[in-house]
Amino acid sequence: MKKATIILSVSAIIILLFVDRCTTINLTTADVFRPSSYQHFKTLVEKPQSKNYEIVPAKGSFPILYDHLKNEFYLANGQGLTKYDAFGNVIISNDLSHEKYTSVFDFSNFVPFVFAKNGIYDYSGKKLIYKKFSEIINSDHELNDKDFKSIFESHYRNAELVIYDNNRNVGREDDCFPMYFKIKDQWILMFSQRDDFRFSHQGSNDIENDTIGQIDYLGFPAKLGDKRLTVLKDAKNGIFSISKLGWEAISDKYLDTYFTQILKERKEDYQTDNEFKLLSYKKEDYYSSGNVFSLPKWVSPSFMLKGFFELTYNNENLYFTEKALKRSGDEKVQNDLSIYELPKKFRTRSKIAFLLYDLNVGGYMNDSTEVVEPIIKNAGLYLIKPKK
Repeated sequence: MKKATIILSVSAIIILLFVDRCTTINLTTADVFRPSSYQHFKTLVEKPQSKNYEIVPAKGSFPILYDHLKNEFYLANGQGLTKYDAFGNVIISNDLSHEKYTSVFDFSNFVPFVFAKNGIYDYSGKKLIYKKFSEIINSDHELNDKDFKSIFESHYRNAELVIYDNNRNVGREDDCFPMYFKIKDQWILMFSQRDDFRFSHQGSNDIENDTIGQIDYLGFPAKLGDKRLTVLKDAKNGIFSISKLGWEAISDKYLDTYFTQILKERKEDYQTDNEFKLLSYKKEDYYSSGNVFSLPKWVSPSFMLKGFFELTYNNENLYFTEKALKRSGDEKVQNDLSIYELPKKFRTRSKIAFLLYDLNVGGYMNDSTEVVEPIIKNAGLYLIKPKK
């Protein structure tokens, strides 16, 4: 009898462990084991708050850049930009959707200007200003090398700003590159000669280093003046607030590998005490479960979770709930949450930072709209800002 009781007890424990570890039934992660306050956690789109701060959706995407002179932030927004003040209020937001193309797609130069086919959009002031190019030179490759050299060097010498761009928007088959000169409040567009391989972004052997955030020309570096913007950083993961190159983020690891690429901000101190903490979670659905022939996934599936999080920001706690992922055989929960902040020397001037929720587990086809809908609806960029 005693032996049978032991066998039944062990069997019951094994069954409970199997149910808890291998099914979507929550036993050790049931709601009863969490404080009742967790049920009131908001999602990120519902704007979680603390005493003095709130999290709100950002009107834009990477890159995130900062003007340290005017204490303003810039985000890419479609083909245009969104600009925030130091308190997280929108100053300008325009996606320039009416333009055929703009320089925002690659954002090769960290400046508050957007270049389009016929002119430039200046976001640096209180209002968005558009200026047509006062002159467009060499668009039909009409200049010989001697005339090109003379005009280019004259414009370079007289310009307060000189910005070079790649040829994505002018047709790669032309093998030429746009060059923008600001002279006496007028903007001039000049195209390089064909097959000119003296630009830094081409990987020219004649140029020792490629500075991220500006394109240089051999012997005539870009003139960005005080318009060059500063990048933010996710200090925990060593990733900068710059658009990815393909699938690869611009990180400390990337810069260690591709040492000829230089990021001026890398020498800055971005250390922070602000951090995320996973307080609890419960299983909601299978992410992948395998079958009886695919051990160990069958007995240890991957789960989609409802995570309960705490963000410590400037000595205050903001609580929220979002989806997370627990993969088979991995004790860590994947949430892909990160916070991008200014260098420490600028943080006394602004109280805002940016939260990235980047969990991507694919999508599904919406039959009615024929659009692929993401499974994680709330993934995206958010702003941590003082409450009004």
